[in-house]
Parts: sequence; structure tokens; C-alpha cells
Amino acid sequence: MDFERDMRCDLEPKSLMVRVCEGRGGLSGFDDPGGMDHMPHHYRSLDHSPTDGMGCGKARKNKEDKYCGVCGDRALGYNFDAISCESCKAFFRRNAPKGLEYFKCPYEEKCKMDVSNRRFCKRCRLRKCFEIGMRKEYILTDEEKMRKRQRIEENRKFRDVDRSKMQSMDISSSAAPRLRPLEPEEESAINEIVSAYRQSLEICVESEVSRHHPSMIELVNIAEISVRRVIDMSKKIKSFKALSQADQISLLKGGSIELLIIRSVITFDVDKMQFLDPYDKEKYAMTTDQLKMGQGSGLFDEHMRFVKSLAIDLQADETVLILLLMIALYSPDRPQITDKHYVAEEQERYALLLLRYLESKHPPHVIRWMYPKLLMKLVDIRNLNEEHSQVLLKINPEGIQPLMKEVLDLNAEKNKLAKCENDHNTKIEQHQDQPDQPECMSIC
Repeated sequence: MDFERDMRCDLEPKSLMVRVCEGRGGLSGFDDPGGMDHMPHHYRSLDHSPTDGMGCGKARKNKEDKYCGVCGDRALGYNFDAISCESCKAFFRRNAPKGLEYFKCPYEEKCKMDVSNRRFCKRCRLRKCFEIGMRKEYILTDEEKMRKRQRIEENRKFRDVDRSKMQSMDISSSAAPRLRPLEPEEESAINEIVSAYRQSLEICVESEVSRHHPSMIELVNIAEISVRRVIDMSKKIKSFKALSQADQISLLKGGSIELLIIRSVITFDVDKMQFLDPYDKEKYAMTTDQLKMGQGSGLFDEHMRFVKSLAIDLQADETVLILLLMIALYSPDRPQITDKHYVAEEQERYALLLLRYLESKHPPHVIRWMYPKLLMKLVDIRNLNEEHSQVLLKINPEGIQPLMKEVLDLNAEKNKLAKCENDHNTKIEQHQDQPDQPECMSIC
């Protein structure tokens, strides 16, 4: 059941994450709190921006036409003075200050740059960044970053004061907030996934892997119980069981890291600064210090920034996080998915359920800023997923539990790297008698 992780799948129908990146994630209806009511279909589409007029269609086309000049992936706009994707933006920020001379290319600097191969040669990727016009002088220094954070913090405080005033005015102007209770079928659908999640916690922890000074391999093995619980939860959901077994496996494998990251937010205890499921013994808790030992400071900081943005900044409760988990699970752009339209419909359904749940808990003016921020977390988690994937490529899969090797496709990644190395050695042997002839090679 090993599949190629880097296989580019058909993006039609587009996942909610892609449409959020394009600015078409259904946010056009927020100015009208009742805008969603005008949509007759049970799966009210989140893509209902106006179609009248040529200007709107042209603007949408311009957004869809942006592609990264480094790897060809979809781009949101300019980063460091050149159009690039979020992955190459993060790569350039980390590596441009080091300079090209810091990196070496074993393939005569002829590596092909695309979405599948971009992480295999840092020198060629950085060189391509410079070639398309990305400028390292645009990267902020630590001092500039600190000043920027201070300005952001000051602006945030002003916004919080304004928001508090708005909330006070709303409360004073009305005896009760304008909330929209859930319909019975909506409440039933939410109860199904919350119940499935809580029942999955009954799976006992059997791992005795040390948590005192964990390595990255030990962190992967510790995560096995979380993977088993995610699988158990999925198997209890009717819409997921309706999929073919092959599509079930593809969704779980393709989204495994993203699902584990969202799940880590649910298990995070802000007061104790540790990760622990509610029914597990305290000895199985993972503190933030222990997590930092295994992940390294760079990846850990990105992970914790994501966790705190949901748990603290947005104060997402358990139900919101479980709904986000379901939206991430039903991603139609995963490799090897056959019933893409069904998966896309389910993703739309859970995105609408998230909106309706928020409407039952918060007044309209809160939802207008909260719902878009929650959807944008789907973009953040894709970037965080790639950071984790790059780290996993460097570890030896021999020490990983069989289930985790299968779910994370670690054997497939190592086999791909080994094949590339063998092909390279073969080409060298074939041309060793012709040193003066130019040789064109690219990473497979």
C-alpha cells in the first residue's frame, strides 16, 4: 500500500484550502449575517462570490494565474520582490542569508526545480530564487523583527480595545446577543464527530517510549497512539465509512501530519504547557520542553506558534478544533483519491457546520473576523506539514514502528532518494569515458 508521496493529483474539484489561498473561500457573505440562508442546497457552497460584471471574473483569473517562479507551485503573490509560493518564501528566508557558497550540489547544478524535487537540492533551489529576483536584503534582521512585533502588538492592543468597545455596545444595545441556534440535523452531525472523537480516546496507551529526552524517532513512535485514535475516530463516522477503502487510506495517509498537528492543539494544556489526552495518565504527558528536544528549536517554534494561535489567540474550543480536523481530513487534493467530488462535498459540509456552530455561539460581528482566520489555518497547517516532512526525510526509518512507517510513507521516501542516487551513479559510469561532453541531469 505504499504510494508515491510526491505524485501530483488532479486539483478538480479544488480543496477548500486552495480556494482560501485564492481568496475565494466563501468569505464574501460575511457582511450579510443572513447571506448563507439564501443558498438552497443542503451543501451550501462556500464559493458564492458574485458573477455579474467582467471585473470580478478578471480579478479571479488573475489570482488563479499566479505560479511560483522557483518550483511552479501555486503562489499568493510577491515575496521578497518576486512571485513565489509559501514554501519557497520560507526556504528563502531561512537560507538566503547563508549565501550560495554555503551549499553544495552533487549534480553539477543542473537540478530540475518543481514541486516534487524542490527539497532535494538547496543550492539549486536558492540559485533559482535569486534568478527570479528574490532579494535577501528584504529579509528582516532580528532587530527589525523585534520592532515589527512591537508595532503589531501595539496595533493588536488598539484593536482589542476597539473590539471590547464594540462588544460592550452590542451588549448594551440588545438584551440578548443575536445568535442562531443549530438546526436538529446540524446538531446531530456535530454530535456524531464529537462523540467519535471522545470514544477514540478509550484506546489505551501501550507505548513505553521514553519521554524524558526524546529524539525525533521517539517522537514519531510516541505519536502512534494519536494516529490509532484518529483512525478509530474516522471509522466511526458514516460519511467516511461510505468511501472506498482505498480512498479512506489515501485521506488518512495524505493528511496524517496535518491531523496530528490539529490534534495536538486539542490535547494542549495551556496552564501546564504540556500535551495529554484527558483519559491518559500523567506519565504519558509531553511537555513543551521535551517536544523542543525532539523537534529542534526551529520546527518547535513554528509548531507552538500554530498551537497558540488556535488555543490562545482564537480560543478555539474542542468542537471547533474537531470540525477543523474533519475539514483537513476531507481534502480532495490528496494523492490517489478517486471519488474527489464526494470528498469535496463533505469538506464543504463540515466547513458550513463550522460556520453554523460559530453562529450559535457568537454574534455576527465576531464571526466576520473569526471564521476567516480559522479557515486560513488550513493554509498555515499545509506549510507546517511540509516543514515536518523535510525533517522526517532525514531520519532512519529502521527505528520507526511499522504503522508509522506506513502512514508517513517513510519507506517510500527513502526508496525514492535511493533510486535517485543509483540513477545518478549509473549516469556517471555511462559517461566516464566522455569527460568533454556536457552532461544534463536532473533529480528524478
